[in-house]
Amino acid sequence: MVKTAQAPVKSTATFGRRQAPKPAPKAVKETAKDAARGPRSKCPINLLLEVVGDSWSLLIIRDLMFKGRSTYKAFLNAEEKIATNILADRLSKLESAGLISKATDPDDARKYIYRLTEKGADLAPVLVEMMLWSNKYHITDTPKDFLASLQKNKSAFTTRIVRDVATASPAKPATPTPKVEPKEETLNLFDGF
Repeated sequence: MVKTAQAPVKSTATFGRRQAPKPAPKAVKETAKDAARGPRSKCPINLLLEVVGDSWSLLIIRDLMFKGRSTYKAFLNAEEKIATNILADRLSKLESAGLISKATDPDDARKYIYRLTEKGADLAPVLVEMMLWSNKYHITDTPKDFLASLQKNKSAFTTRIVRDVATASPAKPATPTPKVEPKEETLNLFDGF
């Protein structure tokens, strides 16, 4: 029989003292090397999640798309209370991914106005479906008449978001137009939110 050397066993007894919990591992920040490596896979869901897979990114897109928020301060004042460092990081990532753009505020050159790009606006059908799914399975504060109208006119609603982004000037955020639309386009982007 061959004997193997064993490492000495460390005692974990504390003899009445409380052991301090081990610190949680630090989050690893994505490096330029990681970003250059490319996507984990070419799966369409993975590719989408690598761009907007965290809740903060989707909430920024929601704010731009549905709530009319377009400034750093407006995003900070949203009900979810995003931290300043996370907001700055997500805005940068969304801009790098081509989902949002920023322009200097014509009223105050120290500030930026953010807006969806066409690529970002094309997420409208995804966010609408997520909203409808959530309202089906959760209690939300979205008005029922808005949801019914959205369900009935999903296509017209999402088409209008994309159209409004395409026609907005780079310095000003997209806003609902007061024009009278055909009957199926009776939704106002910011009503009910």
